[in-house]
Amino acid sequence: MTKQRETNQTKRLAKLGIITAILLIQNFVPLLGNLPIPPLNPTIIHVTVIVTTILMGTKDGMLAGFIWGIIRLFRAFAMPATPLDPILWVNPFISVLPRVLIGLTTGFIFYILSKKFPDSKLRISIAAFVGSLTNTIFVMIFIYIFFNAEVAHLMNIDMSNIAYGLMAIIVTSGIPEALVAAFLTPLIVKPLQKL
Repeated sequence: MTKQRETNQTKRLAKLGIITAILLIQNFVPLLGNLPIPPLNPTIIHVTVIVTTILMGTKDGMLAGFIWGIIRLFRAFAMPATPLDPILWVNPFISVLPRVLIGLTTGFIFYILSKKFPDSKLRISIAAFVGSLTNTIFVMIFIYIFFNAEVAHLMNIDMSNIAYGLMAIIVTSGIPEALVAAFLTPLIVKPLQKL
């Protein structure tokens, strides 16, 4: 029993190591973390977190989200890609917490739908859609809470319209990213479940 537990733990750590490597590659190699679909350029890094959650469980999905968030936080400090990086992404509420919540909400929805759709691609797609949208919504909420004045200035909009500006980002960027996640995740999960 102890040997079996050690073997399982070793396999789990090996899988988490591979997932960490994938997240690093997606974050640092151009075009591997984003789909070049103008004008939105949606990110697909969250799909890795969602796939991890569905295949390995909520706890490991949250851990993968945490790893992604730490990588994003590091990039904001060490190699900012946009003027927003040193302002927004250095805050762990924006760079880390929403990524952790991807694993939580994906796992919760996947579990809730297990009775209605036990072996269904629809179940995977719905969980992926919700997990992806969780990231976008919570990033926007924390931006609104912590940096609404700065973002209003950078977006060149009046402070009274900042909530509308952030909602527009959810609609124009968050929903397409969630749809991409809902489409891609079953295509990745189903073959991996057979291994």
